[in-house]
Amino acid sequence: MLVINISLLSPVASLLGLWRLIRGEHGVLAALASTASYMVAGGRSLEAVALLAVSTFLAEAGLFAHNDLANLEEDRVNRPGAPLVTGEVGLGAARAVAYGSLSAGALAAALLGLLPLVIYLSAAILGTAYNAKLKRVPFLGNFIVAFLTSMTYIYGMAAAGGFSPVLALLFASSLVANLGREFVKTAIDVEGDLRAGVRTAASLLGPERAAKLGASVTALSAAIGLWLVAAALDSRLYILATGAAATSVLLLYFSASAWRGAWERYRRGTLAAFGVTLVALVVEALWLLS
Repeated sequence: MLVINISLLSPVASLLGLWRLIRGEHGVLAALASTASYMVAGGRSLEAVALLAVSTFLAEAGLFAHNDLANLEEDRVNRPGAPLVTGEVGLGAARAVAYGSLSAGALAAALLGLLPLVIYLSAAILGTAYNAKLKRVPFLGNFIVAFLTSMTYIYGMAAAGGFSPVLALLFASSLVANLGREFVKTAIDVEGDLRAGVRTAASLLGPERAAKLGASVTALSAAIGLWLVAAALDSRLYILATGAAATSVLLLYFSASAWRGAWERYRRGTLAAFGVTLVALVVEALWLLS
């Protein structure tokens, strides 16, 4: 008979709860985006790569933990399995993770230089303000999320100390695509947001109109994506150009799905589409190093 010691499983469960609190996978993806952007912009310092990866991951961890603290009531409806809702992670631990991660990340960002530190602090302040208050401001809150999600490309470029038109266009296309995605997500979460008294694009326009608005905005990002493809080809970044082209096609397809009412398919599909460009960016960066 197999006997499992529950006390041995408890630390593992706690670690998994913390990982879910900080959405660790998001931090890993953001760290890949910032470090790959750094290399595409011409950066070659391994120390800077490490500092970028650490500071980006800690910023994501801190902001996600702070988000759960600030939005506990909404999560009781929209995310009943969230670690703070279930008690898997305590409020004190969550506060320590939120503020400790953001502070440690700022120290790492300071070692990268003044401009990266300014970008880091701006993102941290804007992110905490969003979690505490601005999430409840329709449209503005959606823009802030899309902006912060896309800032990883600018952060990596700033650490490299130069300007890359390709990364600037990647930031712009990501910003517009994520803005559209945020509008569609308000349609998906409208029931929980209404119960919690949160005003969103969906509660103001109606979920169907908000979803169609989001689909249209996402489709618009495909036009910027084509501009990105041309710029990448001009810079001989052929892998990134291929990934950006594939992402543009996928975003058009899933935007049409959202327009027809397949909101969950859009939500999952657009996330995968963003992943295509991220993989291409990382592979391009590694190719440049070879």
